[in-house]
Amino acid sequence: MAAKKKARRTTHRSSKGTKLYAVRDSKGRIKDIQTYKRAHSADLRRKSKKEAPAKAKAKVKAKARTKAKVVKRKVVAKSRVAKAKAAVRKAVRKAPVKARAVVKKAVRKLPPKAQAAVAKAEKAMAKAEKQVSKTTAKAESQLAKTVKAVKQTAAATAKQAEAAVAKAQDTAEKGAATVMDQAMDLFKKASDAVENVVENVIPGQSK
Repeated sequence: MAAKKKARRTTHRSSKGTKLYAVRDSKGRIKDIQTYKRAHSADLRRKSKKEAPAKAKAKVKAKARTKAKVVKRKVVAKSRVAKAKAAVRKAVRKAPVKARAVVKKAVRKLPPKAQAAVAKAEKAMAKAEKQVSKTTAKAESQLAKTVKAVKQTAAATAKQAEAAVAKAQDTAEKGAATVMDQAMDLFKKASDAVENVVENVIPGQSK
């Protein structure tokens, strides 16, 4: 069986010289006339089966490259931030030392009386700092002692309360037993009295 002929296109020119495509069927009959420009742009838009996977792979690669660039930028940004933080911390650590050096340098340039006054003020500040730290330690110790005493008092109070409750319960139980005994005695006496009365009224009817 002979292979079926495919439709083909042939090029032509219009009366004005425009390049044309004549679309023919398998038998060679003209089906449509298109301008070359329009047909060519349509051909470029249409992708073959072989081109589609390649295009998809290219898209995947492009996405991977973009993602890698984004990750790299993030890493670089993080490292820059970390470096900036470290620099700030270092500067903060060095700041007191530099400040003291500047103060000392400035004090050296002052007159002798001013230098003496500054030295006196520094001594007073150091003494005040020691006093503050000492007072703070004393207050903390006193607070710890107070907390301990409160805990002990609370424990002793709880024990006393438990003992008082137990004592009250015991007293109540004893009182209830006494009342019951007295009630039983009264009942017995009343029974005896009733029997005596009955025996006096009707002799020989008692037990």
